[in-house]
Amino acid sequence: MSAFVIDTAILIDHLRGFEPAKVIIGKIRSKEITAYISSVTEAEVFSGKDAKQTSKRQELSELIGLFEKVLLTNEIAQKAGELRRNYSIEIPDAIIAATAFQQKCKLWTKNKKDFDKIKEIEIEEPY
Repeated sequence: MSAFVIDTAILIDHLRGFEPAKVIIGKIRSKEITAYISSVTEAEVFSGKDAKQTSKRQELSELIGLFEKVLLTNEIAQKAGELRRNYSIEIPDAIIAATAFQQKCKLWTKNKKDFDKIKEIEIEEPY
């Protein structure tokens, strides 16, 4: 079974009803794919204006519950700092990339350009 770290953009696509993202979430739900998310991704998803609504927060919680959440450890934080320093990327992206590095997984993202220069991880666009 394949395992991936999923970037925030894929969850946002799913929430917007984008069919390829919905297919991926369906495969995660049915356990065809093992998927991890960074705690940063959870924060980014809950930062949306829609999350002010109780019903939307419930939907977001159910979505997040499908994933193995990887908390920000000292090792991930230090690797993220190294990635930010070496590649001049934003801290949230560095943490997500460091999470993929720590989990020894490919990173699935729609924003490949944000992660392309990072040599330590493998990046794929799932759709």
